[in-house]
Amino acid sequence: MIRRNYKLIVGIIIGAILTGTTVYAATIISSINVEYSNEDSKLIADNVQDAIDEVYDKSFSKPLIVAYEYSEQEPNKCINGEEKTCVKTDCYKKGKTCSQGTVIKYYVNDSEFHYFYVLRDDGTTITMQQRENTIRNIPWHAGTNDNTKGPDTILPALEQATSTWVNVNVLEYEPGVTTLYENAYTGCTYTASETSDYKIRCETNTYTNSVLGTRKARARMITAQEASSTGCLVYKDGSTDSRVISPSLDSYNHGSCPDFMHNYLWQSKNYGGSYNNDTLNENGAYDYDYWTMSARSGGYTFVWYINRAGYLYSDLVLDTGIGARAVVEITKP
Repeated sequence: MIRRNYKLIVGIIIGAILTGTTVYAATIISSINVEYSNEDSKLIADNVQDAIDEVYDKSFSKPLIVAYEYSEQEPNKCINGEEKTCVKTDCYKKGKTCSQGTVIKYYVNDSEFHYFYVLRDDGTTITMQQRENTIRNIPWHAGTNDNTKGPDTILPALEQATSTWVNVNVLEYEPGVTTLYENAYTGCTYTASETSDYKIRCETNTYTNSVLGTRKARARMITAQEASSTGCLVYKDGSTDSRVISPSLDSYNHGSCPDFMHNYLWQSKNYGGSYNNDTLNENGAYDYDYWTMSARSGGYTFVWYINRAGYLYSDLVLDTGIGARAVVEITKP
């Protein structure tokens, strides 16, 4: 509970309550002791003025958006959106553009909010990924060790978990047909050699819409192409490449992903992250990693995921120790 007492404060609260055609006038309240509790009110503001703004937004049924400039450096360090040093931005408004990584605090419905990170902003639509794993410990495909079946276990589970997020856009796309970032390909690989840049290459379809059909949902998973756009490199065996790519633990490309891509995973602080999630979940397992929508081409057993150490890695489709983070779109107000 956050409580703030103010002496000799004149609180001006503008309560515009529309009932039919009636508009109630502004009310001026004078008090030597104004108290606000965001725990009791269920609002997320931590001061009186922001609480007034929030009530105003909600009274007009507008989903609340609060955005902060992402920064891994002092004096304005802002990685999870809750640091006192976070700097607010209105980049989410039309005519402005949010940088990749911008922290967005957003009401996905009338009563539920989450933190997200901007993946891209085209001036009209913001594509962003949830800060933490949305669902956990679910295989990519549970039937057989075959990535040509597509993420037909994890993706429906994610869609179900986000079905009440009515304040985000409905996404309609066809895997292998609809371009979700640079291209529509669902099969990706890389070349592990000393001359390689260890960036993902997506140039073929491992599965298509003929397997998963047209998807219509509030959220999807990130693609390997999108992960690569943030700086994530593919796992590197130190014996194949002597170059120093990452400033720490460079033999594996640890930390090639920015913090916002691999935070809130088990022991992520050990690999350059800033926030751990070391709590056992309801299934008695840790929050290790999260899946992408992209399969590993050149074989029929592996798919790409974001490792807690901050790089792209591939694992068997049947692995149950990996989750998914919701990727959503919102239209700029």
